[in-house]
Amino acid sequence: MQLERIAVTTRDHYAGAQEPAEFLWRGRYYRVVAVEDRWYEGFVASHRVPMRYYRVRVDTGEQFLVRYHELFDSWSLVVGPQEESAP
Repeated sequence: MQLERIAVTTRDHYAGAQEPAEFLWRGRYYRVVAVEDRWYEGFVASHRVPMRYYRVRVDTGEQFLVRYHELFDSWSLVVGPQEESAP
């Protein structure tokens, strides 16, 4: 899995970063129109870093997989084959 760092605007509600609403990737903004799937990794095992994954559809009709890394409070876009990343 390859990742590229992105800037994300989130729909913040009651606590911290929530689901993505918009992101900037390679100089272009993408507005999220739907979160089609989400899953979590590392929340049960104390030796793993908690991460959140979101499969999103954007206003261009494209689908992307984005990841939120809780330890570093950072967002990344999964680039390349996404089949390896799905739960």
